[in-house]
Amino acid sequence: MIYSKRIILKRWKIVRLEQYTQPFVSPFYKAYLEDSASLSSFFHYEWNQEDLNKRLQETDYSKHKRVELAGVITSYMDQFGISEKSRKHIEELKDNGVVVIGGQQAGILTGPMYSIHKAISVIVLAKRQREIQGIPVIPVFWIAGEDHDIDEINHVYIEKSRKLQKLVFPERSKLKKIASETTFTKETMLAYLEEIFKSLPETSHTKKLYSKFTHFVEEHSNFTTFFSAIMNELFYEEGLLMVDAAYQPLRQLESDYFVQMIEQSSDLASLVFQKEQQLDQLGYGSPIQAKETAANLFYVEDGERFLLERESNSFVHEAKGISFTKEELIAIAKDQPEKLSNNVVTRPLMQEMVFPVLSFIGGPGEIAYWATLKDAFQLFNMKMPVITPRLSISLVTPKVQSLLDKLEFSIPDVWSGEVELSKARMIEENQNKDVSLFIQSIKDDLASKYEELDQLLKRNDIKLTSLVEKNLDFHTKQLTFIENAVEDTILTKLDSSIYRYDQLIIQLMPNGGLQERTYSPIQLLNEKGQDLLVELLQVPYEFNGKHHVVSI
Repeated sequence: MIYSKRIILKRWKIVRLEQYTQPFVSPFYKAYLEDSASLSSFFHYEWNQEDLNKRLQETDYSKHKRVELAGVITSYMDQFGISEKSRKHIEELKDNGVVVIGGQQAGILTGPMYSIHKAISVIVLAKRQREIQGIPVIPVFWIAGEDHDIDEINHVYIEKSRKLQKLVFPERSKLKKIASETTFTKETMLAYLEEIFKSLPETSHTKKLYSKFTHFVEEHSNFTTFFSAIMNELFYEEGLLMVDAAYQPLRQLESDYFVQMIEQSSDLASLVFQKEQQLDQLGYGSPIQAKETAANLFYVEDGERFLLERESNSFVHEAKGISFTKEELIAIAKDQPEKLSNNVVTRPLMQEMVFPVLSFIGGPGEIAYWATLKDAFQLFNMKMPVITPRLSISLVTPKVQSLLDKLEFSIPDVWSGEVELSKARMIEENQNKDVSLFIQSIKDDLASKYEELDQLLKRNDIKLTSLVEKNLDFHTKQLTFIENAVEDTILTKLDSSIYRYDQLIIQLMPNGGLQERTYSPIQLLNEKGQDLLVELLQVPYEFNGKHHVVSI
């Protein structure tokens, strides 16, 4: 890694913070992290303090329906319990507060760790900007409850029997309903939770954690509210405001904005298409696969979303037989806005229309999507907010740190594949090559002798070639069996050594990528308790585009 920074933290149980150049990044995200000025044609601001100040100074935040928005958030969060700090933030939102906002799908048990890291990012940046700007800066988490790809949110990964296992929630919906309208059977979810917790070691935190999660299952029966309940519990004292994108009162608030999007639909699609072409020409690909015929809105019917396209003067979904004139769709936006839903293009626009945004916290994929939207924002007389990359974090337990020290590896050694290569070399060095060579010589001798036998039989007009070949194959397989048994015996002797290498890989690079993209927080919460999040929020992170490695 090119960049490394270490900070020793003695005030907290967390003992060390290290920073590294981001591994596993796309060319676009690398450019955005290291030289966002080079992408100025795609964004209104760079992600630095100077542009955060500029954004605040030049943005008219008086246009927002603050009182109505505060009411929507209050009514949504009431079902989970609103902390004193959250109520303060809601009151500030009514007045002159601005927001740092990020969002995520409602993954089961919060989904991958980066959901937690995104919430931490929102909270930390909001706190810092509140101090710097001298006005209320409020952390907001926008839950993408309108997403309908349940396969992306219905599982967790657990280390079980020394392997990474994907535990999928077994209940399937026949319809592709949005997450906010996809219900689960409580008995099935409770059984699923029990399976997960059986895979975890018993600690002093296990019973309390299990009790909380089962309580949330009893209280909520769809993926989005279950997710919201957990997130509210984890960040209760931080005053993190939450709202579901599919929440009907929010849809009512968005009614006028849907009308604007429908009226500008043609120009919007054209501008996004052209911008994505520019991005592609620079070698960054086409992140949203924009179409000039796109309506960039979904129509919602019985909890299912159907993506609309424009044909002549109509908005259609051919497979479903849906067709509206512009006037009819505008009427729906005015009278039944809950029947409309944003796509990847209109969701950022709607966010800006609804919220007084100072900065949006985004991950690699999201920022690539936003890169296509600069002209779209201008179409609606808006500027994109400052797009701040979310904090990227790996957590290192004492056990993992001990293995790193014993084997004399750095964390980048794991990411680069050096640990995997070293394991292979260690196994190779311990193989009994003499045995392998001897067995191969026997195979070669047998093949030669059986060839001689076959030729002898043929000279005597005895045609048994197939029997000879079958017999040779039998003996060869027996020798291979012995060879494999020898190899297994050696691997058994090396088991403890192999386990050390495998642990480093499975903990720091599961599924070939960063820890935060695979693991949910459930294992760490079970091991460390909820106080872990309190401690993680105290770490002096830097919004510098680096990957933070925190030893806990």
